[in-house]
Amino acid sequence: MTTKSGRRLFLVDGYALIYRAFFALGDHQLVSSRGENTTIALGAQDFLRRLLERHHPDAVGWVHDAGLSFRHTVFPAYKATRERLEAAQQADFDTGVARVADILAGYRIPILALDGFEADDVIGTLARQAHDAGVETVIVSGDKDFMQLVGPGVKVLNPWHGRPGATTEKWYDETNAGERLGVAAERVVDYLALLGDTSDNVPGVRGIGDKTARALIERWGPVENMLAHLSELEPARARTALEQHAADAILSKQLVTIRTDLPMRLDLDALEVREPDWPRLRDLFVVLEFRVPAQEAAERADAASGAREGSATPDLSAARAYEVIESTEQLGGVIAAVRAAGAMTMKCMTVLETGAPPATTPMRSRLVGLAIGVGGGRAFYLPFRHRAADAGALALDIGNGDATGPETPVGPRNLPALQDSALVGMRALLEDPAIAKAGHNIKFDLLVLRREGISLRGMTFDSMLASYLLDPGRRSHAIEALAIEFLQRSMPTLDDVTGKGKQRTPLDQVPVAEVANLGASAADVNWELHALLAPRLEGVGAAGLLRDVELPLVSVLAEMEWTGICIDVAWFHSLKARFARERAVAEEAIYTAAGEQFNINSNRQLATILFDRMHLPVRKKTSTGASTDASVLQQLAEEGHELPARILEYREFAKLESTYLDTLPGLVNPATGRLHTSYDQAVAATGRLSSSDPNLQNIPIRRELGRDIRRGFIPRAGWKLLAADYSQVELRLLAHLSDDRGFVDAFIAGGDIHRQTASIIFGVPVDAVTSEMRARAKTINFATIYGQGAHALSQQLRIEHAEAKAFIETYFARFAGVRAFLDSTVQSARERGYVETILGRRRYIPELKDRNFNIRAFGERTAQNSPIQGSAADLIKVAMLRVAEAMRAAGLEARMLLQVHDELVFEAPPAEIDVLTGVVRTAMTTAVRLKVPLVVDIGIGDNWVEAKA
Repeated sequence: MTTKSGRRLFLVDGYALIYRAFFALGDHQLVSSRGENTTIALGAQDFLRRLLERHHPDAVGWVHDAGLSFRHTVFPAYKATRERLEAAQQADFDTGVARVADILAGYRIPILALDGFEADDVIGTLARQAHDAGVETVIVSGDKDFMQLVGPGVKVLNPWHGRPGATTEKWYDETNAGERLGVAAERVVDYLALLGDTSDNVPGVRGIGDKTARALIERWGPVENMLAHLSELEPARARTALEQHAADAILSKQLVTIRTDLPMRLDLDALEVREPDWPRLRDLFVVLEFRVPAQEAAERADAASGAREGSATPDLSAARAYEVIESTEQLGGVIAAVRAAGAMTMKCMTVLETGAPPATTPMRSRLVGLAIGVGGGRAFYLPFRHRAADAGALALDIGNGDATGPETPVGPRNLPALQDSALVGMRALLEDPAIAKAGHNIKFDLLVLRREGISLRGMTFDSMLASYLLDPGRRSHAIEALAIEFLQRSMPTLDDVTGKGKQRTPLDQVPVAEVANLGASAADVNWELHALLAPRLEGVGAAGLLRDVELPLVSVLAEMEWTGICIDVAWFHSLKARFARERAVAEEAIYTAAGEQFNINSNRQLATILFDRMHLPVRKKTSTGASTDASVLQQLAEEGHELPARILEYREFAKLESTYLDTLPGLVNPATGRLHTSYDQAVAATGRLSSSDPNLQNIPIRRELGRDIRRGFIPRAGWKLLAADYSQVELRLLAHLSDDRGFVDAFIAGGDIHRQTASIIFGVPVDAVTSEMRARAKTINFATIYGQGAHALSQQLRIEHAEAKAFIETYFARFAGVRAFLDSTVQSARERGYVETILGRRRYIPELKDRNFNIRAFGERTAQNSPIQGSAADLIKVAMLRVAEAMRAAGLEARMLLQVHDELVFEAPPAEIDVLTGVVRTAMTTAVRLKVPLVVDIGIGDNWVEAKA
């Protein structure tokens, strides 16, 4: 900096920000898909962005403590009362501090520290030197101690003024410095010396409170002057206190006084704010899974790159030759370009139908336009149903080409509908299997086009599925995130062109040019992603999974979504009335157990009753007090306390009611009269399918309430439901993968596997196994799959930790092959960085090398259970493909409706039930060859519960 006048230096109390960010969310810490706690990192990023955008500082220094300070030498008990972090918390905290350093490096903001001194003293020293240099200093902290530094050219900015979690700022300067503590800035050290500071264990003067301290300072000024006039001090109580604790007063003042004379020099040039390293920040935010900051950093990186090339605001869409097609003549050129390339990428632009649920579901979406990419930066946009008036477009007389009026805006120039005879060439292109089609979540496009009467064929690539196969643990497989991570390229988002929330503009009312740029960018990025990701899939052996499993499954899932399932709406309405009555009974039981009425949905009121009035033990604390989350209530209920058990029961009532009874009838599609879920192939890191809008995979089945909800799922009139469920598939896969002789033989012998296991563990004949033995064997069988240890098992079985540990040791002694498999899997994962399923699906586990013990332990559990759960996912997917193929070959009218974990649900006319049963059983039991037999349980009924029975 050559000119100092009028410029401002911001000095940030770094650890104050870090601690606040870490504890602000209480139990709701942010954790990435790889298990890293990112709470501090996100807090620091949000703070820095807000600071730079709001205040435009000329220079910034981020200040940290560095080791024990002189205060610890003077007073060893200094800060000794501060609550120590648990080992797991400390590891997360240290990881967060390291990430803050990475973020600051990206922003080119230096960390300032001096060994043996606290951040306060570094800030005080630099503020004094800045003042001497004629530079205004802003101290950014919520710490009251900094009020002593306020003066000419030195201000304090408290970025967290007000209630906890608030981002309202408060500025302090010479005019209002006294507002914070009620004393002038130059008397703050005396005020703090009298009162002390419990957070730092500064003793202060016992017996002197806030009001008295202010009165003494107003009359006598500094503490030293008070001590010099002890006999004159009033009131007598204050005089006695100072007489007895004079040494504490002097010591406290020494402890709270911020040093301004440290042996360090202010380098303003090194602190000058510079353009951040946007590519570095982009890559860092991708790793941290901060999608919005990553997108913003990518956009700034793109802009910076364009500026270096001579264009201050580069028009990327123009450089990439995006074109809006407004006539059938132009469309002929698009078709020719696609056929010449032999391939195309595509993106359907849609709008939700009126009254549709607030989600982008293909069965409720109407095609607005279609974007097509052909490579080389070329992409086209075909508008079909735009309604927005394009300013500047003229109403033309088709006959003579003259304008009919003075620049009258008209509707956009849409192409004819896809069903129109003029677009027969485009329909043929989309249905031609010889033209390779690539998309992002191409199942959505397939269904949207099917609603237009088009059968999309030739699907050869899906960048979402490719990303998922390359790394299923990636937090986001959104195309915008992939563009940033793989192409270092930003692209517009839906929110960019439509806005957000209630102010969102329907896509068909957005100007065509903006929608065209959005869709064409997606098609163009898809082409680049195809070129980049396809070789990577080959490199990791996942190309076959995409080609032979995931892409063929797209068509099967789309058919299931298209078909949907019937629900008995009248039954759901009757359940709603019954639930209301049962909920009222549950409420009365809660009030009786509590001894009073209160707001059951208020966690604060519940905590007051449980812990203040009933004096139950507090099991967990949050930033707002004692926790009443489900884990706490479950633990208290298991200890025999009635009220927590009643609350859990009530919450289950409420969740079932809101999630299913209130929601499902409203989601029935009025055009089909059926419920259409959407299956997601790229969500669960295990490879499992998930469903949404609505989620039909989490309906509880073990309680009567859940079974009653499932009774409302029915076949079409006159047909039957058939449910086929793999029996104990994960245990069978564990036996296959571990090749443990005892486990394998138990399955080959058939019968009840848990009874067989109990027989082996306890060394008794099968017919001598008691129900308790079987229950324990069943619990540890599944605990083994999920990598649970003695602590979890002791809680599940309600036994002592030592007994649970002995039980596990006995189990692994009997099934040594299982123990060897689990250990070798973890070791292999450490060496290779990933585990694999029976079909070679990889899951990367970087957590195994993390310095945080908890994250490493999570990685070990993940390494142990991922091959099992992932193989189960592979199995059901292959089974679905085999079943669908067999049903087509048999010419059945029956239809596959649902996939729920290891279960498939069908509907069929009664005449086909026997054939369908044979087809399904054969396809599912032979989907994959294992060392143990695959068993499928099949049931038939007039509703889902009957079919399960």
